[in-house]
Amino acid sequence: MKLSEIKSELKKLTTIAFQLPNGDLVPSHFHVTEVGKVSKHFIDCGGTVRTEEVINFQLW
Repeated sequence: MKLSEIKSELKKLTTIAFQLPNGDLVPSHFHVTEVGKVSKHFIDCGGTVRTEEVINFQLW
């Protein structure tokens, strides 16, 4: 999912809840502390140059 898609979906909501992998909801006193784009440029063990970009989303 692209960051622009997340932002578009968030605008449609009146409340936000985050669900953990075990199905529990993150307590409401937690808040988003960071959203960032992480870029990685590397060479794998076969000598192939690769790039990777992900969005980091942190709750605290």
